[in-house]
Amino acid sequence: MAAARNRKVVLRKDLSGAVRSGHPWIYRDALRSLGEPAPGEIVEVADTRGDFLARGYADPDSPIAVRVLTLEADEPVDDTLVGRRVAEAVALRARIIDAQTTDAYRLCNGEGDFLPGVVCDLYAGVHVLQFDGAGARAFGQRVVRALAARGPETIFERSREGGALLAGAPPPAEIVIREHGMRLAVDVQRGQKTGLFLDQRENRRLVGTFSRGKSVLNCFSYTGGFSIAAALGGAQHTISVDTAAPALDAARHNFGLNGLDPAAHTLVCEDAFAFLDRCARRGEQFGLVVLDPPSFAPSAAALPRALRAYRDLNTLGLRCVEPGGVLATASCSSHVTADQFLEVLSEAAGRARRRVRVVALRGPGPDHPVAPGHPEGRYLKLVLGVVA
Repeated sequence: MAAARNRKVVLRKDLSGAVRSGHPWIYRDALRSLGEPAPGEIVEVADTRGDFLARGYADPDSPIAVRVLTLEADEPVDDTLVGRRVAEAVALRARIIDAQTTDAYRLCNGEGDFLPGVVCDLYAGVHVLQFDGAGARAFGQRVVRALAARGPETIFERSREGGALLAGAPPPAEIVIREHGMRLAVDVQRGQKTGLFLDQRENRRLVGTFSRGKSVLNCFSYTGGFSIAAALGGAQHTISVDTAAPALDAARHNFGLNGLDPAAHTLVCEDAFAFLDRCARRGEQFGLVVLDPPSFAPSAAALPRALRAYRDLNTLGLRCVEPGGVLATASCSSHVTADQFLEVLSEAAGRARRRVRVVALRGPGPDHPVAPGHPEGRYLKLVLGVVA
C-alpha cells in the first residue's frame, strides 16, 4: 500500500550517501527550504535531483530539521511502524538483560533503536521518557501509545521544565532498583537525566572488580554508584566527591541500602578539581581514582576548551593514583572522539610524569545500541588504565 502523501523537502547538499548509510539527522542548512511544518509532522525528503530519499519527522525549531525514520518509499510512518520498533527494542532488552540481577536499563535508545529523539529508561517497571525537542515530543506520542498498550503501571516524562505523567499512576518518590547485586535509590522526578546514569551500569560493575583492597576516590560521584560498586567489590575505603549536597545525601542512603556503614565511607561536598589539586599538592594517592565528569563539550565550538579541561582533570587524577593503581576516566561528550580522549589522556600522563597501560576502553552497555552510520551516538567513553 502506498504511503500517504507528505510535505516534501529537498536537499541542497548531497547527503544521500550519509542518509542511506544510516545517519538519521538532516540539518536545516542542508535543505533548500523547510517550509513551516508542525513539530513532529511527517515529511518526505528528496535528494538534490528531487528523487525520494527518506521520510522522517520535522522539528522546525531545531538545527536538526528532520530526523529520518525510513528509507523505504512505500513505508508509511504510522502507529504500526512505531509499535513494531518499540516491540523490537523491548525484545532486544529481553535477550541482553538478566532480569534476575538488573531491573533498570534503557528500553529505547532513540536513534539506536530507529526511534530518533526518543529515550525511554526503565526503573523497576516505571517507564521514564525524554524527548529531544518539540518535534520528538510530538512524534514521541506514538511511542507513548505503543508503550501504554503493553500495560506498564507508570509512563513519566522528564524534561528541563520538570516532569509530567503520561500514563498510569504517578511514580513513587523513591524507586529502589537492582543493578548487578547493588541496590540504588532513584528519584525519577528530580534526579539527573532520567534519574540515574544507566549508561555507566556495566562500567560500575567493571570498576567493582578492580577495587578489592584498594582505597577509592570517586570524583563527580552523584549518588555514589561507582563508590558503592567499589565498596561491594572489597574496597578498603571510598571517598565520594560532588558539588551537590542532595546527591551526597542520596549516596549516604544508598550505602545503607547495600548494608554498608555510611560512616565508614567519606562524602565530600566540594569541586572535584579543587579536591584533586589539594590531594596532589599533599602527595595523597589512592589505589583507584574514578573521574566521571559531566559533558565538557556541549557543542562543537566548545571542543578546544573541553579538551583542555579533560587534560587538566586527568593530569590531576593521575597524580593522585598510587603506583600500580588504576584510573577509570570517562567522557560523555559526543563531540570528543575516543581517539581524542586517548590523546588527551596521553598528554595528561606526560604532564603528570606517569605511565599508563590501557586495559579497557568501554562505552555504555548493550541496552544503548548505536547505528554504525551515526557516530554521534557513540558519546560515552570510559578508559580503565593501570598507572605506573
